[in-house]
Amino acid sequence: MKTTVKRPFKNQLYDHFARIGKALANGHRLEILELLAQGERSVEALALETNLSIANASQHLQVLKACGLIEVRREGTFGFYQLADQSVFALWQTMRTLGETHLAEVDRLVTNHLERQTLESISLAELELKLKQGKVTLLDVRPLEEFNAGHIRGATAVPLAELELKLKKLPRRYGGQAQPAMSGQAQR
Repeated sequence: MKTTVKRPFKNQLYDHFARIGKALANGHRLEILELLAQGERSVEALALETNLSIANASQHLQVLKACGLIEVRREGTFGFYQLADQSVFALWQTMRTLGETHLAEVDRLVTNHLERQTLESISLAELELKLKQGKVTLLDVRPLEEFNAGHIRGATAVPLAELELKLKKLPRRYGGQAQPAMSGQAQR
């Protein structure tokens, strides 16, 4: 390919790829992608979850849609958004991993605000065994839409906003007995 033909082609090609980078260069849009990775949502639900106005959430969705990162399913006058495909989720996971690996600020934020260092990690198999044996109560603190889209069998839905009130009503059994465990966004 001649240089006079090759250069304009490369410029156009990389400019198109850069559109995806520009769409991802906004924290609200990244949060929207993470929410959509957990299940399809309406503009209203996304606006509520991200603390954005409906108009602002809609604008962010349009940017993501223009790049082909999300799709909309129409149901009457309502639109329900979802990731375009699994590769969009893989892209978000890669960005998140890169951020956690290469940005000290990310780890500092997680440590300081989510108190990550105090959480005990166990495998899904261990959790399922403890659930089956009645040794833990699993509270899923994600929004109900996410819980309904999929959850660990045996989990109880307790949205984060209701957690404090519901914890007072749960039995507290320790010392080899049932111990509360939480799943959801508060724990990664």
